[in-house]
Amino acid sequence: MKARFWGTRGSIATPGPATMKYGGNTPCMEVRAGCDIFVFDAGTGLRGLGIELLNEFTSQPITIHLFISHTHWDHIQGFPFFIPAYQKQHRILVYGPPGRARSLEQIFRTQLDSDYHPIALNDMGSNIVIQEIREPMRVGNVSIDFMYLNHPAMCLGYKISHEGSSIVYATDNEPYEFTLPQIDSQTGPVGFPRFLDEKLNQFIDGADLYIGDAQFTSEEYQYKKGWGHTPLDFCVNTAVAAHVGKLALFHHDPFHDDAFIDGMVTSANAQITALGSSVECFGAAEGMEVTV
Repeated sequence: MKARFWGTRGSIATPGPATMKYGGNTPCMEVRAGCDIFVFDAGTGLRGLGIELLNEFTSQPITIHLFISHTHWDHIQGFPFFIPAYQKQHRILVYGPPGRARSLEQIFRTQLDSDYHPIALNDMGSNIVIQEIREPMRVGNVSIDFMYLNHPAMCLGYKISHEGSSIVYATDNEPYEFTLPQIDSQTGPVGFPRFLDEKLNQFIDGADLYIGDAQFTSEEYQYKKGWGHTPLDFCVNTAVAAHVGKLALFHHDPFHDDAFIDGMVTSANAQITALGSSVECFGAAEGMEVTV
């Protein structure tokens, strides 16, 4: 499988000279597995991906499997500007979780309401199918599993597996250890919040590539608990405990310029070395390709 990052920024797009290395577009990642095209999240990076796909498939109809982690603005705001969705020969299959009070399809229809966008969902030209994920699925010989993450929205992390390799995309997650009260237990050393966090470790375990939420430093996180994101050191500990091959630090904070993210990568690698691990860690950057 080959993964390519089209958007790595969290919260809001941040174009400009200070973010040229890691990019300013919001989350979007493409995975090619055999002949199938998978896309994870529809942030502003989706626009560039759409243009590239049309340049690659000049006359051939394409099917795109688009997996939405959750429907916060930064993860869907590129969808109205995804050009393949306006061409009738293409098929766009959108998967994701329901909202708290509305279906996934209702949320997309609201996003494309005339109060927000000039073209409604029904007026887009391609064959668009929106469906909520209820169970693991297969596309050809590719399997896609999921788990719910800890975020102020219904949010999913995804694992895509193909021919013995796996990629986990699990952004926008906050450790339960820091957000739920510890429940003392005489039956074991691990409280309930840590038990829930261990479920993520199990989901990630052995992944060749883990795209993990590392939006805040530990110092920043002290003032942003409950925002739904992971401090850097916890992200690294998770990757090491799960024995992943590669860790891509993802969902960069809009206040972090390239130099700041460079420092976070350096800190993460120092932590990995101190833990005696061989995990390869880097900051996810727009245009970067990773083969597993």
